[in-house]
Amino acid sequence: MPGRHSPGEARRAGAVVMMLGLVLLTACAGDSGPIGSESPDDRSTSGPAAASPREGLDGDGGDGPEMNPTPVHETSELVSEHLSSWQEYSSASETELQVALYSGNPACYGVRSVVEETDTQVRVATISGTLPDAIDSACTQEARYVALVIELDEPLGEREVVQLTEVELTR
Repeated sequence: MPGRHSPGEARRAGAVVMMLGLVLLTACAGDSGPIGSESPDDRSTSGPAAASPREGLDGDGGDGPEMNPTPVHETSELVSEHLSSWQEYSSASETELQVALYSGNPACYGVRSVVEETDTQVRVATISGTLPDAIDSACTQEARYVALVIELDEPLGEREVVQLTEVELTR
């Protein structure tokens, strides 16, 4: 019957709408201060997300609004996964990276990482998805700035940290 959708199609459509909202929020985040506070002399001074590591992801290194990511733990089992670009990183210890990214309500959504290390690079992908227990739940559509600590096989040293964009996702 035209106009009727299965529950699976409705969930997928809801996930697509949420992701579009997160993409829009991510695209707008960090461009300037509060709405209406811009002046003709304001210029963006931020470089690429992974241009260099920050000493910490606590908002103490820039002129923009303070953004403190909430720590989260990796979730190994996710459904309806999608690649979520991380925004910045810091060295949490000699063999740990902390990456900050946007995710959804932690009651419904989780994140995991995939890391590929070479002698010169550490490639990191962050993946968001729905928690299996939340598939049939009513989940709020909100974006949260979160921090994920990732264990490296070798010390970071002078290696470059870059986005990893080719990973296998579960649907």
